[in-house]
Amino acid sequence: MKKFILLGVLSMLFFYSCSTSNNDAVNRSSQRIVRGTWNLDKVTYSENMVKVKAFDEFDAQCLTNSTWYFVSNNYTGNFTLQGGNNCPSGVQSFSWYINNQDALVLKLLNDGDKARKVTTGTIYQFQSSSENEFTLNQVINGVKISYHFTRLSTGKL
Repeated sequence: MKKFILLGVLSMLFFYSCSTSNNDAVNRSSQRIVRGTWNLDKVTYSENMVKVKAFDEFDAQCLTNSTWYFVSNNYTGNFTLQGGNNCPSGVQSFSWYINNQDALVLKLLNDGDKARKVTTGTIYQFQSSSENEFTLNQVINGVKISYHFTRLSTGKL
């Protein structure tokens, strides 16, 4: 009898530990909101800053008016920089996901890179105000940087 009770308790613990948490549903919902094509309208700072480097490569203001495409079924995407004013132009691929703390994790990918092999990335606090806009926040050296996006298309077929 003790074996059956022990087996029952262990079974309940196993099923409880394998169940999905409420955070997973929130993350999937957030990922569905992000799916599609977006324009990064503006980059703002909590303090007057001259320059902050995005991805340790270029001035964060270079991201203004860039176009971002998020694919939610394989967590990949890309953004297109417009160039000009000492800013680079071109397309950059990335992988992304929203973790349990509602933070968007983004890894830049070069040609041939596999996301699982890229060990560095950038974490942004994800904040959605509607299905047509969201903000990513990041703190660098005590300064909060906000990236504001507006939807161009949903990416639905």
